[in-house]
Amino acid sequence: MTSTLTKEELACFSELFAKQPPVVSKSDTDSVAVTTEMPEALASLLGKTQMTLLAEIGHYRLWFPFSLKMDELGQFVSQLGIPEVVDTRGADRSWRMKELDNVRIIDFDTNLAIDVLSLSSTGVTLDAPQIIESSKPRRGTLVLTHEISFDIEYKKVRSDNGVIAATIIVGEDSRETLRQFLFSMHKAQHSSLYEHGETQADVQATVASTKDFK
Repeated sequence: MTSTLTKEELACFSELFAKQPPVVSKSDTDSVAVTTEMPEALASLLGKTQMTLLAEIGHYRLWFPFSLKMDELGQFVSQLGIPEVVDTRGADRSWRMKELDNVRIIDFDTNLAIDVLSLSSTGVTLDAPQIIESSKPRRGTLVLTHEISFDIEYKKVRSDNGVIAATIIVGEDSRETLRQFLFSMHKAQHSSLYEHGETQADVQATVASTKDFK
């Protein structure tokens, strides 16, 4: 169901799209949309987001948490959060970063540093022949850089010759930190998709009835 917007809200959207953020390239096939209809798999990653701004660049979709708040003067202020990057090749899934520099997990049980071979918002692959075959969840500290690390829970999904694929569970506060890290790395690795200045994107704005995602 589509909601009715006030004149103030419409004006806010008009201003937002007139100043599109530099996350959309000049490709004629790129687009931006505001919507609450996002894949269920992303709901847990984006928390209680009521609206999202979707930007499509190349074969990637950037789902930005998006909100409108009223300031003390009664003016609407738009707030854009850190996006979840989704790779649309094949089945849609969170973008997996493979070019990693000393990213590792310090396993709590063994106190060993395990090299991370790939990383996304939802999973990792690990070079971990020392981990005994087990389907039980394990805990550790994910070290992204010398300054950025946080605790996670990870559970093996499959293994092959010492390489383990695992799902990860990240705390609420750390989830945005991980998303920020991955978004920064995606921009660095795909800089040609992120062009500054004026854009020629085809903007389609649709605001649906809001829904809290638990």
